[in-house]
Amino acid sequence: MNTIKEYVDKMFKHVVKTQETEQLKVDILANMEDRYIALKEEGASENEAIGTVIVEFGNIEEVLDEMGVNKHQKSNNDLDDVMVVETEDAYEYIEGRRKAGLGIGLGVLACCIALGGFLGLFGLFSLESYGIILGLIWMFLLAVVGISLFIIQGYRLTNYKEYELPFILVPEAKIRIQEMMDAYKKSFIFSIVIGVALCILSLIPVLFTALSSIDEFIVIGIGAMFVIAGVGVLLFIYTGMIWTGYQNLLNKGKSVEEVYEAREKYKRNTKITNILENVYWPILLVVYFSLSYFSGSWAWSWIIFPIGGILQSTIESIFDIED
Repeated sequence: MNTIKEYVDKMFKHVVKTQETEQLKVDILANMEDRYIALKEEGASENEAIGTVIVEFGNIEEVLDEMGVNKHQKSNNDLDDVMVVETEDAYEYIEGRRKAGLGIGLGVLACCIALGGFLGLFGLFSLESYGIILGLIWMFLLAVVGISLFIIQGYRLTNYKEYELPFILVPEAKIRIQEMMDAYKKSFIFSIVIGVALCILSLIPVLFTALSSIDEFIVIGIGAMFVIAGVGVLLFIYTGMIWTGYQNLLNKGKSVEEVYEAREKYKRNTKITNILENVYWPILLVVYFSLSYFSGSWAWSWIIFPIGGILQSTIESIFDIED
């Protein structure tokens, strides 16, 4: 019986998974197993039953041709470069983003501790020069750790660049991803709330030390603010990477029928996005400095940027560009 299943799995190995092909696979396997059981009941040995079943059903590729499945696949050569994501692939992708999110978050926290430690040592040693030297050494060491984590996790994320393009997501994987995302939603919201609370609470050391009117304490309080806020940012990045991973799988994952249209739309949107980033905003920046310099309107000319942002959002809405 396992031999028949392995035979069917092998024949369907390179067939793109859709609801149609999966149902066809189930039907063929069920018919072959029924025939195998019938032959066994008639007194055939296991090897005879398996051989007879395979011979009677013939080459499954011919069945796929008759059903129009193989013909469809061969006529669409573009499928060759389209990634097919199954449940195991989705697990690996989410796990990769989880590790990257943790690494990047720890990198940010390390940089915050570097700055906070610098200010803390500076204030602890009464703003003396040796306090600055110790603080700089501390800040340099922690900054190296933080930057190293950024580089390592950035390299990790390059392994998943294919997920930026629309890909084929098998139906079972899509259902499982949606279930996982729904289960993770409470943890995501809770982490965001805690992160916001920490960022707000980070102001308490500054306000508390400001009441003392002692410069050393104020500097230490500012250092503590960076450390506490860094923990909040760590939560934002860590949970955000996982959450956006689920969103990306569901948004970019398409059926076979949808993936071509999605890729064409992605290519078009990429061109528009590149124009906005490489042409639109540089021109806006030149206009800002020119207007501010020649008219002396530095006090209010910055308003060009929020207006530019609104205009960009309008352009993206017109062309239906996904965020």
